Amino acid sequence: MKRILFSVLAVMALVAACEKSILPEDASYDQRNVVLRHFFYYDGATMDTNKVFLLGNAEVRFQDIELVFGEYYFTDHLDDTLTPNFKDTVNPYVFDPVAASLRYNTEARLYRLSKGVYSGTHHFRMGLDSAANATAPSALDEKHTLRHPGLYRGTGEGYNILYIKGLYKDASDTTVLAPDKPFVYRVSNNLMQMDWFKSMSFNVVPNRDVNINIVWDIDKLLLGTDPLLVDDLDVDPSNPIAAGLWPSIKANMEASYQIQL
Repeated sequence: MKRILFSVLAVMALVAACEKSILPEDASYDQRNVVLRHFFYYDGATMDTNKVFLLGNAEVRFQDIELVFGEYYFTDHLDDTLTPNFKDTVNPYVFDPVAASLRYNTEARLYRLSKGVYSGTHHFRMGLDSAANATAPSALDEKHTLRHPGLYRGTGEGYNILYIKGLYKDASDTTVLAPDKPFVYRVSNNLMQMDWFKSMSFNVVPNRDVNINIVWDIDKLLLGTDPLLVDDLDVDPSNPIAAGLWPSIKANMEASYQIQL
């Protein structure tokens, strides 16, 4: 009996040791279980940062595509907000912004729902409130997604909510083998505020995410653009000509960003 007990204790000690090596004590984990799972597509093909696509008259390779989210709440069938509690003035709810990225993380974790049965509507926003937009990256955790390169515009300017970076070449130029010229498209928070919703019935259980699947067709988002014509586009109110493109960009976003059933 002692020999059996000793064997059991030895196994338990080994498991504990393994867990310590896999899960360090100082590790921090994102407990938000409401997740936007983005699937990036271009002309029907899945995307990554190594593939080359045709955009206008250019061959392009996307180095990153970023999209920032700055709000989430859940309502029941009567459209009453179940969570979070916006009426709590003692401990007011503050949303932690998050970016989804082709390069870094295609998932955007929005919020932590408690265990239970839910039936209602998810509401989320592309864009930041004034407080979040005024918060410098240096004030955020080192691993915060808003610290991704290209998102912060600078002091007093806030963040880009949509940021696209890549390389391009003239598709007709056979002397250049691969895209080699940089292009960048960005839309500032001062223009981009888009609200989305998804109705669902679901259970929240431990260690399982509540996934909202998104198919994002980037070819539809960039319809009408061509790096050969414009390879540096900054859509911001400070640039009236570029800002005039916002209605078409908004229409392209609505056509390209598809929340799945």
